[in-house]
Amino acid sequence: MKRTWHLILSFALTVAIGFMLYRSVPDWGQAFAVMVSGKLPWFFAGLSCVALHMLLRALRWGVLLGPVKDTIPLSNLLSLTLVKYAINVIPPRVGEIAGSLLLARKESIAASSVIATSVFERILDFLAVLLLFSVYLIFFAGWYPPSLEGGREIFDTVRASTIVGLAAVALALIVLLRMLHSRRWHDRVPTVIQKHVFSFVDGFRAMQSRPSAAKAIVLSLLIWLAISAQIWCFLRAYLEVFPVAGVILIMAITVVGVAIPTPGGVGGFQFFMNLSLIHFFRPYLSGVDAGSQAAGISNGVYVVSMIPVILVGLVLLHREGLSLRRATELSAGRAGDADFCMTPREGSPPQGFRAS
Repeated sequence: MKRTWHLILSFALTVAIGFMLYRSVPDWGQAFAVMVSGKLPWFFAGLSCVALHMLLRALRWGVLLGPVKDTIPLSNLLSLTLVKYAINVIPPRVGEIAGSLLLARKESIAASSVIATSVFERILDFLAVLLLFSVYLIFFAGWYPPSLEGGREIFDTVRASTIVGLAAVALALIVLLRMLHSRRWHDRVPTVIQKHVFSFVDGFRAMQSRPSAAKAIVLSLLIWLAISAQIWCFLRAYLEVFPVAGVILIMAITVVGVAIPTPGGVGGFQFFMNLSLIHFFRPYLSGVDAGSQAAGISNGVYVVSMIPVILVGLVLLHREGLSLRRATELSAGRAGDADFCMTPREGSPPQGFRAS
């Protein structure tokens, strides 16, 4: 029943965003013509940035899992990073959980610890986006003022959200650090779930090591710089000129669209990229039909950046002997829990809480 509601919600959001996107485009024929007119060299440059982005994500995952197990092959981390994206194509977008369960099974480690590192990755992603956008606000916001009144509202909303987001991330990190350094709360955890809770918190142990924490933060910033670079390359496939600094704004705004729980972020990404191009970068578009041009560009960027990743992820998922449906069911706990949820041996304390 819960999965049905997820499907209904995802479908409703996709239809609603698709309708708004459809209404905002003056000429879809022109938009399609723009979409297929991109320059191949810039597409290949963008795809190289996509590959770098995926590699950096795999490296960061390995750093975060280092305190749990430091001998995980990079090939496994990279493969399951791509699998996560493929699984997120279908609601309820449980790629992080499914990928974590698969890695836990392959490496015989606690599933809750691997899931915790995936949660930690999202926190680091949020922090990296906020930091990069803060740099944009300080140094570059005045260079690309909104060309329409609606753009000012969008910009003010994103700026306010950045301030709130930084405060929320800082608070979350402080709480996690206190939990990792204090044992007072251990006895308050019910015995029946202790091993799962401790294993989950064990996934955040990279924060206790300054070198590991520094590596994770640097890799997070590099990940989002690589994402910004791929967006810039794809934009250059359609536009003769586009400002490098301006792509940080587009990256930050499209993150909101991707966060909307539609299949693979489709619709939300295009809608918010359209808003960014029309409201902040209209001078770089053609003056004849900027709306249709922006729609063609945003759809082209989505197709070229996401479809190859999804297809490769599906192939790798098949190599794991799973279908999309089976992977989704496993992540929802409907089947095979005992096989996937590896836990530490009885009598052995979770790695992050060994007595000194």
